[in-house]
Amino acid sequence: MQKLKKVRTLVVLCVKKPKTIWKGIQYLFRYGYVGMRQNMKSRVEHELSPEEVPVKIAAGIYEGDVRFSVIMPVYNVEVKWLERAIDSVKAQSYRNWELCIVDDCSTKVEVRRYLEEIQDDRIKILLSENNKGISGASNEAVSLASGQFLALLDNDDELSPDALFEMYQAIKEQDVDVVYSDMDIIDTNNVHSAPIYKPDWSPELFTSQMYVGHLLCVKRELFDMVGGFQTEFNGSQDYDLLFRIAEKTDRIGHVSKVLYSWRALSTSTAVNAASKPYAQTAGVRAVQAHLDRVLGEGKAKALETENLFVYDVRYQLEKYPLVSVLIPTKDHAEDLKAAIDSIYDKTTYPNYEILVLDNNSEEAETFAYFKELGKKENVRLVKASYPFNWSKINNQGMELAAGEVIVCLNNDVIVIEPEWMTRLVEKAVQDRIGTVGGMLLYPDGTIQHAGIVVGIGGWADHVYKGCEPVHHATPFISPMVTRNVTASTGACLAFRKELAQKFGGFNETFIICGSDVEFSLRLIQNGYRNVYDPKVRLYHYESKSRDSYIPDIDFSMSALAYKKYRELGDPYYNKNLDYSNCVPTVTEKEQFHVVKLSEGTVGEIHPMRFRKVTYPEKRINLVVPSINTEHVFGGIATALKFFAELTEALGWNSRIILADAQPSEEAVKKYSGEFAFVSSEEESFERRQIISFAFRDGLSLPVSENDYFVFTGWWTAYCVQEAYRKLMETEFLSPQPFVYFIQDYEPGFYPWSTHYMLADSTYRSSFRQIAIFNSHELKEYFVKNGYRFEAEMEFAPVLNQGLKDYLSKMQPQVHKKKQILVYGRPGTKRNAFELVVEALRRWAEQYEDAAAWEIVSAGEWHEPVALGKGKVMYSLGKMSIDQYALVLEESYAGISLMVSPHPSYPPLEMAVFDVNVITNTYGNKDLAAFNPHITSLSDASPLNIAKHLEKICRGYQPVVEHLTVNEEYCNGQNLFPFIGELCEKLNQG
Repeated sequence: MQKLKKVRTLVVLCVKKPKTIWKGIQYLFRYGYVGMRQNMKSRVEHELSPEEVPVKIAAGIYEGDVRFSVIMPVYNVEVKWLERAIDSVKAQSYRNWELCIVDDCSTKVEVRRYLEEIQDDRIKILLSENNKGISGASNEAVSLASGQFLALLDNDDELSPDALFEMYQAIKEQDVDVVYSDMDIIDTNNVHSAPIYKPDWSPELFTSQMYVGHLLCVKRELFDMVGGFQTEFNGSQDYDLLFRIAEKTDRIGHVSKVLYSWRALSTSTAVNAASKPYAQTAGVRAVQAHLDRVLGEGKAKALETENLFVYDVRYQLEKYPLVSVLIPTKDHAEDLKAAIDSIYDKTTYPNYEILVLDNNSEEAETFAYFKELGKKENVRLVKASYPFNWSKINNQGMELAAGEVIVCLNNDVIVIEPEWMTRLVEKAVQDRIGTVGGMLLYPDGTIQHAGIVVGIGGWADHVYKGCEPVHHATPFISPMVTRNVTASTGACLAFRKELAQKFGGFNETFIICGSDVEFSLRLIQNGYRNVYDPKVRLYHYESKSRDSYIPDIDFSMSALAYKKYRELGDPYYNKNLDYSNCVPTVTEKEQFHVVKLSEGTVGEIHPMRFRKVTYPEKRINLVVPSINTEHVFGGIATALKFFAELTEALGWNSRIILADAQPSEEAVKKYSGEFAFVSSEEESFERRQIISFAFRDGLSLPVSENDYFVFTGWWTAYCVQEAYRKLMETEFLSPQPFVYFIQDYEPGFYPWSTHYMLADSTYRSSFRQIAIFNSHELKEYFVKNGYRFEAEMEFAPVLNQGLKDYLSKMQPQVHKKKQILVYGRPGTKRNAFELVVEALRRWAEQYEDAAAWEIVSAGEWHEPVALGKGKVMYSLGKMSIDQYALVLEESYAGISLMVSPHPSYPPLEMAVFDVNVITNTYGNKDLAAFNPHITSLSDASPLNIAKHLEKICRGYQPVVEHLTVNEEYCNGQNLFPFIGELCEKLNQG
């Protein structure tokens, strides 16, 4: 239905403004119904004619194509306030408005007299002869309206001068059906105070409180669709209206600016919340009516609370699903006992089990308590015998848990509220609810956790931390109200086990903190909402002054996960509130122009410190970010293979230094047969060593004059180079020649930036460096651009062994589907994902047989992408080698772009599997000569890619001859032919 409305809107626009007709037709043919919603915003912003954007007709005065009908019911208001309300509309900088006033049979003669004297063509007035109440009067005012959007204004309040202009901008930019703003209170002396800075649309908050308030603008057609205001909800008529509208659309926008001022009068709830008791009961009836419509009668109950106009929604449980409470612990038996005793003593929920996850406890007192726990029927003790990793411990617990609902719980909490678990469960089992958290209190009764705001402190923190647990009306939503949050703390976190199974559990790359937030963000990205319930209450005995060590990898992973929120702000908070303070505080400073960096540092170049030692043997060192399975692919895998061959050829001792990640248990098991895992503080003489140097604050790495370094990745090179500069100053120890294993032109990853210059500086270092290039094209690019090294060597890419094995079994004739394979990595800019999408849209638009083709994307999972005319590109994500080989074999056409001098492996892989692949040239790179199946474009514009793709598709054959070409690439065994030459140079020193 929404898509049809989009079409209708465009048609109306084209009739009203003929210049847009052709563009409207192009839009419909290009994107069709599937892509309508996804692409409407960008088309409005980029393709509609200049007439569709607000036109500045005078200094600070604008005209646009959306008409606002300001709806104002009037009843016995003081004329001076009514006049100020009307004047605030007249003063709008956006001029396309009308004011629709209905006087609801005021008994004050002066009110009607004033209205009768108004002379303004844009003000429509109806003087009713019968009192119909606020809903009836408002509906009558709407009947006068001709605008596409209705803006609600009380008869004694005021709009800011730019209110309608900001609403217009939001409607155009956010493509919404409803939009609301922040607000404040204005007294009888026109003094503004008590601003309310609201979150973006928050459904659970809305069922708890009519937080949207004013300014509220709704699309007229939706207003009519739901039947307008209903008199039985007078006092909360706008609350009920928005519930019914929200049941029809989720396109609800928010302007984070104070655009509306609520007049503080003795008769107004702005001053006296109890002035209209009927409004409180009307509000709870509006919530209940919504719940009955959406869930069915008897499925949920709306209750009044101790705070006026705040409601508590309780969902009825048809059954009591088993809850698995996961408690990681190491010793601290007294704390653990207090936590578990409080669960047994307080919890009214009837069906739960407790899994105590023992992470290397050592104390006799702990084991004595474990023995006591073993006598309880619903407690299980689980061994987690590996280095502490909060994510891994809880993932292990989830695998063993029998419950439908998981509750992650710290061992230093005490249950306060008997229904804490019931409340967690009844929300967690609702459709589209992800995680559920509660209020945690410090022992002194102040708030430790009332929801997480991503971006506070530059990372993420608990809002209202350290505050009293009392109801607030300003400047943000009260901590005592159930609301949606971006995340809650893992110290008390509930969710359905099936969600972890479907979307993956906690990311074990996080070690101490951050994975609870990242998991919550992942659920949001998949369409779920996270909830904070303040009536779930526990004490948390974490010290207010706690200063826990956090490893660098947690910061690095958090930076990736939180990027959007650190740049734009948390949608469930408000950008007018100070992100440097956990207590909601109004700020006027601009906070979101750039990503905040911890202390202004560049995260990748956490300093390394070397110390001079005596080591009698020659030793070759490889510095890599990680050896964990989830990281060892592509560049790291190639570097490890190179290092293994180099070490064997040299016959020297060797050492692998891990710069960014602590080795996982799996990695330790895999490498411990060949390498000894050694602390950086040891001066070990083991011939084969691995040192984790990820957590290196206060530590140093032993190096001698017999140490030689190999690095790959500019930040590892930078850290080693800088460490040697300091060592030269203090210990007068100069390095042996570095081996720089260069696998791409890395400055290109960060155009025109600090990171560009840092990466570039590592190539231009004054140290002696031998460069190993991952392709002839890459080496040639460096040479042509003036980079010089002591020696330069190269190796050619070879086919992955798994693909090689699959290819060797292929028949002389290969069956091909009408399938286009895309190397799709939206998270990697150099693979030009947006360009590929635009090219496919042009192809779908112009190729008459496009409907017969399937488009799949491999490399990185992403949402389906609508391409127009019903075509959708579906993501296969990151596949196993066998799965990838099968897709290669059956695909007829391909697109794989790489904005780099490095060839990139996918177009080579596609070509040898007889996929007709389109790629791009760059600098000296041109892959056309590699294989006849490669089309290499110097003009990689969307139109040109589409044209060549169409040509390939027109030549489709269901069976193709398998070409045996690229023998060296497909069957080459000697990947690094220069090893002998390199060994000779290193032996010379």
